[in-house]
Amino acid sequence: MKQAVFVSRDKAEFKGLEQMLGQHSIEIKWCATGKELLSLIANTPKGQWIDLVIMEEALSDMNAKVLVEAVTTQSPMTNCAITGTMDKKQFHDVYEGYGVLMQLPVQPGQDDARNLENQLKKIRLLG
Repeated sequence: MKQAVFVSRDKAEFKGLEQMLGQHSIEIKWCATGKELLSLIANTPKGQWIDLVIMEEALSDMNAKVLVEAVTTQSPMTNCAITGTMDKKQFHDVYEGYGVLMQLPVQPGQDDARNLENQLKKIRLLG
């Protein structure tokens, strides 16, 4: 079963994204901090991985760039998406080379869930 992890203290913020992923039988997990996510990745059994991480841009213990770098190093097969407010050029400049799928708004809605769903279908994470 494919897995997605939300890294946020506010579960309500990602309700629409969680529902969309649930419709595709993606197992959902939650972490409140970047350190918690990195521990989860480190304790994932060999031969398995977390398929998708959706994180807030500013976490209580680190920023998204530091977390994306660590996730990419620990689990190169994990795709990431980040909520935030950067303009497209700044986002591209900051995250270029890390394989970040996309930036989502701070409060992603149904259109954003559809856009993420389309991106996940393009990379064949969803059927």
